[in-house]
Amino acid sequence: MLISVILPVYNVEDYVQECLDSLLNQTIGEENLEIIIVNDCSTDNSEEKILKYSNKFTNFQYVKLNENQGAPGKVRNIGVDHSRGDFIHFLDPDDIMDIYAYETLVQHIGPKDDFIMGKMLSFNEDGSTFQHITFREYKMNKTYKHTTLEETPFFVQVKVGVVLKLIRKSFYINNDIKFVEGMKNGEDKLVDTMLYTCANSFTYIPVVVYHYRNRDTGDNRSLTHQNTIESIYNDIDAYYICCEKYDQECLQFFRVNVLRSIFWKVIYYEFDNLDYNLKIDIFKKIKPIIKGYNPEVIGLYLNNELPIIKMISQEDYDLAISYSALLEARRRYFYDGINLQNKVNKLEKFNKSKSFKLYKLINKVKKIKFGDK
Repeated sequence: MLISVILPVYNVEDYVQECLDSLLNQTIGEENLEIIIVNDCSTDNSEEKILKYSNKFTNFQYVKLNENQGAPGKVRNIGVDHSRGDFIHFLDPDDIMDIYAYETLVQHIGPKDDFIMGKMLSFNEDGSTFQHITFREYKMNKTYKHTTLEETPFFVQVKVGVVLKLIRKSFYINNDIKFVEGMKNGEDKLVDTMLYTCANSFTYIPVVVYHYRNRDTGDNRSLTHQNTIESIYNDIDAYYICCEKYDQECLQFFRVNVLRSIFWKVIYYEFDNLDYNLKIDIFKKIKPIIKGYNPEVIGLYLNNELPIIKMISQEDYDLAISYSALLEARRRYFYDGINLQNKVNKLEKFNKSKSFKLYKLINKVKKIKFGDK
């Protein structure tokens, strides 16, 4: 049993060592991993740091491209072409795999499952962690064994991605699944949709297997870390590319996936701060995607976004802008509430701790007035 781990690399000198260390320390054993690194013409010291690991892995392939692709799609496809494993996994080189990830995934995948996936935990540069919460998060706290999209359709909506999935290579190849080349963001949604709609069965486990680095934007952004606006336009482009590639059943699911992704960003503070005309332009580009939508399907998967979908379809863009601001405020207050509750929990835990009891005792001792002998 061999797992091919595919890493598209571009200017990640500050992070790639930590990523490779997480693979080297996997409990499944590095001999069961094939590390395939495809360097998309990095201009920093990524190559130097990567090659230091070439002798640490039993199975190690390093591919350096002659021309920068500017997007991860083709880079990942090249990685698949070089793979020899029974399973493939797409890993971003600035992220980290949990030490038990591959062993846990292999233990739980069924013999007829085409892929298995776990959960993601995000972390900031200061070491703090958080989870991306969706309106279907409560459903993600249980195991779903050997299920299908028909049985668990909410998987179309929840915030999961291709990096969380361990995929059977034979299934991936036989269904001619590939990343669209030249697309800077959104290409993983196309593959994600193909995985769900083509799979005979898959398994989900509520176990954190992937640690996502929440990087600051700047010149060192990885290929898969894009700003909100660029990402929205790429989501829109992804839909139109899919119109030519998918049948109506698959396209219906992908439409939901795209709209979910777009509206998640529309209720983000960066969108709220955009120029008015840019907001109008985005809504005008969204309108053809939701035109002729099936109300039952949208109501099932995007019930919370249904009001703004109706506003855009009726070209009531000003009202849609106001409504998006309302949703953004609601989400902000939701997260503020979570942060406040976490602080309260920490305070209560401290108040019950031995340290706090000792602190109170010391204060009492300090207040005692001792008389002269």
